[in-house]
Amino acid sequence: MATASSTGTQTQQIDKTSESAHSAVDRATQAAAQVAERLGEKGEEWLAMKDDYVGQAREYVKKNPIMALGIALAAGYLFGKLTSWR
Repeated sequence: MATASSTGTQTQQIDKTSESAHSAVDRATQAAAQVAERLGEKGEEWLAMKDDYVGQAREYVKKNPIMALGIALAAGYLFGKLTSWR
């Protein structure tokens, strides 16, 4: 029974991680849309590309939630290392 509970907890954690990733993608989408609107003619073309990339990112996160989390953690770690001036 401990295994079932552990699996349930892992599934909940994956779901939470997936929801967080979707939220981040949504925020990035909104920011990209605002920038694209300001840039004029190319905005429509970039919005179409953005939608394509966001769709691909969503699919990747759905198929590989653990890998997506690992990539996000690695990117955050590297960003932190690059921006810290000790």
